[in-house]
Amino acid sequence: MTRNWELKVQEKKKHLLQAIPPEWRIENAKQSMISAGFSNTRHYLNSMLPAKEVAITNMTVCQLQNDIKQGAKTAYEVCYSFCHRAAIAHQILNCCIEIFFDQALKRASDLDEYFKQTGEIVGPLHGIPISLKDQLNLPGIDTTIGYVSYAGNPSKSKSLLAQVLEEKGAVFYVKTTVPMAMMAPETESNLHGYTYNAINHEFSSGGSSGGEGALIAAGGSPLGIGTDIGGSIRIPASFQGLYALRPSHGRITYMGVANSYLGQEVIPSVIGPLATCLGDIELFMKIIVGSHTWEQDPKVVPMEWRDVSSLKAEKLRFGIMWTDGLITPHPPITRALRETVEVLKKAGHEVVEWKFPYQKDVLELAEKVFGADRGKEIFEMCKISGEPIAECIKPLVDFDADDDGTHPNVIDVTKWWELGEKKSFLREKFLEYWLHTSKETSDSQPIDAILCPVWPTAGFKKGESRYAAVNYTAQFNVLDLTSVILPVTTVMPESDLPISNFTPMTALDELIQSYYDPEYFDRMPVCIQVACRRLEEEKAIAVASVVEQLLET
Repeated sequence: MTRNWELKVQEKKKHLLQAIPPEWRIENAKQSMISAGFSNTRHYLNSMLPAKEVAITNMTVCQLQNDIKQGAKTAYEVCYSFCHRAAIAHQILNCCIEIFFDQALKRASDLDEYFKQTGEIVGPLHGIPISLKDQLNLPGIDTTIGYVSYAGNPSKSKSLLAQVLEEKGAVFYVKTTVPMAMMAPETESNLHGYTYNAINHEFSSGGSSGGEGALIAAGGSPLGIGTDIGGSIRIPASFQGLYALRPSHGRITYMGVANSYLGQEVIPSVIGPLATCLGDIELFMKIIVGSHTWEQDPKVVPMEWRDVSSLKAEKLRFGIMWTDGLITPHPPITRALRETVEVLKKAGHEVVEWKFPYQKDVLELAEKVFGADRGKEIFEMCKISGEPIAECIKPLVDFDADDDGTHPNVIDVTKWWELGEKKSFLREKFLEYWLHTSKETSDSQPIDAILCPVWPTAGFKKGESRYAAVNYTAQFNVLDLTSVILPVTTVMPESDLPISNFTPMTALDELIQSYYDPEYFDRMPVCIQVACRRLEEEKAIAVASVVEQLLET
């Protein structure tokens, strides 16, 4: 017998499929890709879409921006190309939760008419398709954040960030999938199912911005918006070889964005971009910061975008975190760091060891904050629809709730205050340690940035999240650092051999290292983090560009 929540799921999936034009629907799309000999969705789509659309959907935002401004491309043909590609990518990867192509194409036509009449663009994002994580509200469109109970209740408001992007000329056409409650490193819910990796269809897309990561990596979006409370922007970017930015809290407006755990401010979620090049990340940041959203959102820091381009010609100092002392990265991750350090030193930059002595305390604090209500909100949201709790977030849920619905293990307000105090202590110690690095550098200046892994592995396959560890991402949420994700290499089985005579530091370390098989991860992307201090987004991007340029030479 079909239950009520299952009927809502069926209705949602039917509505989503009907939003795709019939001529773009492919029966068993994923199997068709596999039968054609592809595991990489981007490569497959490049092989089967019209050449003109392939050319457009492989362009960066900066390139599209220039062509549209010069009249070489219309907003409509750009929008059409990305809608078509997104439609097929979704049918393979299950990465979209809302599709509204008709609205998008109408918007693109209106922009073209404006350009034809005036010879001007409406703003720097004129005609640029931008995908949105399901958290962003758009009027008349559902925001479900992974819950069946929210399906069929269209939003009546628009997130401030969406409003700003639209004013600058952006075209919205899809919202992308998230895991239930958005508190998991993979993307799965009863409402949409499982979202797969665009680089290898057998792997997870990561989470919680997994739909964004998958769609962009497949070429179905040139730039998308994600959120990050423990790595939710950086994990999907890392798993799929994308560029991304986890900004500090207060740099990008979160006003009017739906969320789980609203009001949780000890480790606040932040919002930021994912893209296929660093230049697009910088362009996005300049546009949004330049929009002065602090005039409407009191949580945004009133700080203009700063020109730090002179840094690119200076000697830089880096702290290298090879390991956090708890989880050993797999060999290809360490190789990526080693190759980065080598090119930096060769170019005259300086690298010192980074071993923050409170690393374990930072991670323990994150665990306590994320589990503070023992999943009470998740439990109660699922009770509304009757849907079961998704596998990916079961570790957050305390199933010992009393019959009356109370959760005896939820922490009290005094303990919550203690967590806030502990966070302040750790941030103070972090800055103290950062300044202490001046004793390690040759010119007695503290480091400019930290280099470290994003994730201890190059991803994981569906159902294998027991090998997940947020050690290298959650640390920067607690400390509120700016972090840029930079693709460096791919797994190379011939050189990335397993560690011989491995001595584990923890039980989880042993488990994760046992997961490494070079052939298993063959050609999966490997990224690193370039992290700077709080509110140093400009610097982090500039430093990352220096690193990238050296790696490319």
